[in-house]
Amino acid sequence: EDARELSAKINAASRLGEPYSAILFCLEEQKSTKKVESLYVKYKQTLILGLNELKEMNKIVGKNYVIMNAEDKIKDTIIGTLISIISSSSVYEDGTVIVGMTHDKENKKIKISARLSGRNGRNLRSILERVITKIGGEFGGHAQAAGAVIEKDKEQDFIDELKQNLEIEIVKI
Repeated sequence: EDARELSAKINAASRLGEPYSAILFCLEEQKSTKKVESLYVKYKQTLILGLNELKEMNKIVGKNYVIMNAEDKIKDTIIGTLISIISSSSVYEDGTVIVGMTHDKENKKIKISARLSGRNGRNLRSILERVITKIGGEFGGHAQAAGAVIEKDKEQDFIDELKQNLEIEIVKI
């Protein structure tokens, strides 16, 4: 099989909470093949449902940014994938910052995924660093793709601080 196809199946199993099945699949355990195949189909369906959910939800839209707060409607293990898909599409102009948020499975924390539409624009890691340093949490990533995890009770603080940071105009002299 194509290496990308194998990688996608392993990824799907892991993101759906079945890493053990992914390992057995890698070890060519016969019974795991059908399991991983069905998880792969389910994963693709989950992505389609997630994209539809993001499309229909109310968004916070500003100049060159959009924030999508899925709350508990999308799994925390796929929000980054969905935001990456959207950022690679032609839905938003180049340079648009796209931020997805969702609750973790224990409903105690919020996972945040930020992507840049196109190749040019603001440094997402720096933006998240400023916000998370102020409100608390963990962050990481690079200029075009970054993420964070915050406590659920910091949700509105995060949104407010993020909007403030995204609305700062960068003036080149």
